[in-house]
Amino acid sequence: GVIECRAEWIDESGDLLATTEAQIPVGRRVAETSSDHSTEFMPQAGVLVIRIPGPAHATTPRSIRLVPTQAKKFGGIVREDHKAFRELGSQDLLIENLKRAGQTSKVEGPISATKVRDTGDDGNRFVLVFVGDGYTAGNLSSGDYDTDISNLLNSFETNNSWSVFFDGTNFYRVDVESNEEGADEERGPGEPSPPPVDTYFNTSFWTQGLERLLDSDTVGEMRAIMAADDLVGVGVWDQIVMVVNSDKYGGSGGDVVVTSVNPGAATAIMIHELGHSFVGLADEYTSPYPGYPPGDPEPNVDFDTFLPMIKWHVWIGRDTDLPTPDIPANDGVVGAFEGARYLETGIYRPMRDCLMRTVSNPNFCKICNEAHILEYMRSVELTDNVVPPAGSAHKIEPPGMNFGVVPLPIEGFEYEWSLGGQVLEEAVKPELQITQGDVTPDAQELKLVVSYPSPHVRQEVIEKTFVWYVQDSGADTFTPTPTRTHTPTFTLSPTQTFTSTETP
Repeated sequence: GVIECRAEWIDESGDLLATTEAQIPVGRRVAETSSDHSTEFMPQAGVLVIRIPGPAHATTPRSIRLVPTQAKKFGGIVREDHKAFRELGSQDLLIENLKRAGQTSKVEGPISATKVRDTGDDGNRFVLVFVGDGYTAGNLSSGDYDTDISNLLNSFETNNSWSVFFDGTNFYRVDVESNEEGADEERGPGEPSPPPVDTYFNTSFWTQGLERLLDSDTVGEMRAIMAADDLVGVGVWDQIVMVVNSDKYGGSGGDVVVTSVNPGAATAIMIHELGHSFVGLADEYTSPYPGYPPGDPEPNVDFDTFLPMIKWHVWIGRDTDLPTPDIPANDGVVGAFEGARYLETGIYRPMRDCLMRTVSNPNFCKICNEAHILEYMRSVELTDNVVPPAGSAHKIEPPGMNFGVVPLPIEGFEYEWSLGGQVLEEAVKPELQITQGDVTPDAQELKLVVSYPSPHVRQEVIEKTFVWYVQDSGADTFTPTPTRTHTPTFTLSPTQTFTSTETP
């Protein structure tokens, strides 16, 4: 549906300069077209971007007022109001202190997507999509973009966290054409701003006044999301990384991770920013960030120094000093080191150093590493397939019947089988054959517990249970008659538990 409205351009004195008719899309994501000035609407983010022609007037407008003019059209249903305006407390929306937006590229933009690493079906993989900004047609045809993406992709395999689930992660490269190379504001402190660079995602350094903060604008971010949706698939991808064709140091986190291709730091910037976007980690350095919201919600920072209250207390030894002195003798020690989240005092981090503190450190600390593994395990199922379906009942005939699962293609899973409540000590593989000699005329429960007892995870137990019923084929009836349920549980106990159980 759409909201039809009138855009009124107003000058400094409050006088009307011009009016423009516009339609605002509601409830759907819309690509920019030549006939519709609305660029896109993204309900999930509550963000609306519209492009409306300004007045052909020498005076620069100070504000714009959006005034609904007609009933709203929703596929044949007519509504007389809409909460997009109603919630503002007025039927008119006044936007003041207008600033001229940077130009965004008018070229084709996204061209194609290539699956550059395939570890299995996207439905049970973490799927990361690369998109490029500031790469011209020449950069694409010469292989420059392909090379930059390959270098970034290879870095995942060497990081201590991503290497754990690299074999269970799929990667796509989306080729995107820009009119010009680079990004806006590629300058040093005190230098004049260079002319704007015409790129598809409109990335720029010096975002929010920080030289290293390289980011796209709202239109660019939505274009990236739409490119991933169109070329990879809606609901298929999990994370976007925007790669900017600039050697200047910079990057940012958020819904879309942004990184330059700085020769010495691009890979570390990207993986650091994914720590924010994918895992929800905090920066651990102490450089001031005026106006940053206070608190310690992230898993790698804490206001507490009392051992039982520290988030990562299960990692801290009883003899560890709290707070923990920031001295070389405590390298490798998990404790509570003062200084993190842009503050020098009053907040604590788990270890002396980490990729979330120092980009020159190639790896995450133990707590951030654990957080990565847990977040990945939450994003996928532990198994790709279950044969036969969990919860099913079977009469066993000669020569027997095979049961089992196909696990994720990562190392470290363990398997415990039991039949009729008795653990089968020698059955330690993901598949098991049950013969007629193993079962009785009465139905028995066959259970498989798939677990991931990683030495890198202490705060949660990662496991999933599968149950079948089996019985000798000579039995006249099958008792009990099973019904399949799926009961996921997530409880916080002295050791947090992350389990999912399928039982009849």
